Amino acid sequence: MKIIGRLSASLGIMWALAGCSEMATADATSDDSQAEGAASTDENGLSAVNGLSSTNGLSSTNGLSSTNGLTSVNGLSSTNGLMTFFDGRVNVKYLAKCALPSGRTLNKQDQYGNWYSYPGALGMGPGWENGACDKNCQEGISACMMAHINTAGVHIPLWMVSPNTNVGWGTSGAYPNREGTYFGNIFPANPKAYYCNGPNFASSTVPGRLGAYQTNRPYTNPFGQDALCGSGCVKAGPANEGFSSCNGYSNPVTVWRQPAPAFDPNRDYKICSKNSGKCLDADLNQNYDGGHVVQWDFAGTNNQRWKITTLAESYFKICNKGNGRCLDLYLGGQDNGSRICTWGQYNNDYQKWAISPVGNGYFSIVAKLGAKSVDVASASTNNGGEVQQWYYYGNPNQQWSITAL
Repeated sequence: MKIIGRLSASLGIMWALAGCSEMATADATSDDSQAEGAASTDENGLSAVNGLSSTNGLSSTNGLSSTNGLTSVNGLSSTNGLMTFFDGRVNVKYLAKCALPSGRTLNKQDQYGNWYSYPGALGMGPGWENGACDKNCQEGISACMMAHINTAGVHIPLWMVSPNTNVGWGTSGAYPNREGTYFGNIFPANPKAYYCNGPNFASSTVPGRLGAYQTNRPYTNPFGQDALCGSGCVKAGPANEGFSSCNGYSNPVTVWRQPAPAFDPNRDYKICSKNSGKCLDADLNQNYDGGHVVQWDFAGTNNQRWKITTLAESYFKICNKGNGRCLDLYLGGQDNGSRICTWGQYNNDYQKWAISPVGNGYFSIVAKLGAKSVDVASASTNNGGEVQQWYYYGNPNQQWSITAL
């Protein structure tokens, strides 16, 4: 199997990726590891800002042409197009990861002369590195990009299979739910972006994915609403785990998902930062609506104990045992750096959170409104570090262990 690590993406010309800063000369999250084999584990979370462009797809007007290599001067210009703004560079990051194989890296400059390195991973269009991206290349990259969409900005692990030999076939017991298959071609001026449903698409419901809260999705099912892939795709793989073609496209990507996390509403949980080891704490000195949430060494007190209740669409409510108030977006703020507080229990979207596994026993906790992550400000490791919301980068200060007490 080919282990790919952290791919979090959103389809389109612009991508929203979460975190506190962008790094020049290196990718903001580059903890990938790999081993040769058949299928691929990956992670999504690409929150579509404007989805697919209906006017130019991935055309040279955005600084990227399918007829020029990724490394060529005209392929990704440093003076106009994708390399000149943050969301565009995030787009390039995932284009490189989808197109290039592991061990290859795309190095590009922005208009200020800053260098950025984008490692390859999936190898869906390796010939594009120095030459033209032909039909197979375009279809493979298109399916790969679509497979990483999450319109809610949530990052979840995925298991991907494809007829492309760099990804290949195989199944994993850890990923039992076949979500769906993605296919099309987003390169032309009139991009075609499609999906079809797997038999388990509404199982392990995850915000922003198929079968869940999915606003403004940039693809359609050509076989009909909620139609299964079997009505228009050719089965393939040793266990029929994927498809060799769909609706005339010969490079589909089929996605499998893990089961949804389950929490006992009658148990108390501690929620602790991977970065600092300190735990979510409702400030005892602010026992009122809007009180601050901080991190603190775990002492087992009620203000560090949380009840987690499953809501519709697989969102969760997270409420403090000490004050009875729930994790909440302070005054509904959804900007980077807006603080997270505790507030009296209400049935509103301010208190709805997606809890998704991100690997190694850790979870992201992402607000339904604004699709930003619970984050320890400035990656503090101190007691009293403020808890805020920020775009999810997958940094350790945005990953949390959740342990029953």
